[in-house]
Amino acid sequence: MNTEAFVALWTHRYHKYTHIAQAHLSAYRAKRYFQTLKSRLGKPLVAVIRTEHFGDIVAAEPLSRQIRQRHPDAHIVWFVKPVFAELLQTNPNVDETFLEFCVTQRRLLLESGVFDAVHNMQFRSNNNRCEVCEVFVDNPVALAKGIDVYNYFEFGNLLEVYAQLAELPVPADDQPRLYLQDRHLHKVDALALPEKFIVIHCQSNYAPKDWPAERWNVLVDILIEKSGYDIIEIGLKSNLAVINPRYRSLCGQLSILETAEVIRRAHYFIGLDSGPAHLANATGTFGFILMGALNNFSSYNVYSGTYGRGENCRLIRREGVPCAELSVEKVLADIEPVLAGAVSAGAAPQK
Repeated sequence: MNTEAFVALWTHRYHKYTHIAQAHLSAYRAKRYFQTLKSRLGKPLVAVIRTEHFGDIVAAEPLSRQIRQRHPDAHIVWFVKPVFAELLQTNPNVDETFLEFCVTQRRLLLESGVFDAVHNMQFRSNNNRCEVCEVFVDNPVALAKGIDVYNYFEFGNLLEVYAQLAELPVPADDQPRLYLQDRHLHKVDALALPEKFIVIHCQSNYAPKDWPAERWNVLVDILIEKSGYDIIEIGLKSNLAVINPRYRSLCGQLSILETAEVIRRAHYFIGLDSGPAHLANATGTFGFILMGALNNFSSYNVYSGTYGRGENCRLIRREGVPCAELSVEKVLADIEPVLAGAVSAGAAPQK
């Protein structure tokens, strides 16, 4: 082994074992904290496990209400990745968010027995794996039911899948909700958005769900020219090349719930099967969702509520065809009649 390889090996080992030590230490500290909290409150502790991504957390929101009904006197703790915590910190059905360090920490904490009940909404996938520790943490319920990353949409939409994993009935009220605060409204007020606009979201966190940027460019130009709406893009970053005074990018400028407030104010949402589409469903904004065949699924529906029932959206897709292969003509054929109907009626669809 040469010097460079030797240094690389021991650097990797140092980072790995330092990380594992931090996971064990943080789990021990969290266990002591929750033991003290439980004694002080005199209440049972209930853990809810849905750590990512933010669209999945929004989709699971109806279960937070059901868990509160099932455990009215408990202190409910939701495990979440820090970047998504704001979705739960405003949820009145959740008493506390636990910012997860890694799955090893979670495993140790749950194995400590400090929680009186656990509703685990995860199955074996990246959110149950720590790449540094190089371990998976399985959900026994998912294993028993045979639910995994390759077949989960065979068990229903996201809410239905998570209900089964958490061993809960599917809520009768399956419409996801958001809990926006005044600070989110004030931030969006300061943006001075146009009175009449469409929000678009053009990049997901998984490339097979995406639609080519050049087609988005064409779509935006056509919508600006023909629809009378301004276009506001949201997301982490833009890959568009639109130059038009009626197009504006807010990419990378907003938090999740600030983004939700922008979507709430829009007449329409046009986007991909990604987190912002779940925000649109939860805020009641009419949506056009570009979807396609994905991995093992030739057709699927992730949504509950009005999007799931097709009452407040159009799922734009062709059976067995990936999203990237949808033509601009196909997308416009689904969008234009709705926009034309709203114009003739003098208003956007009722929220």
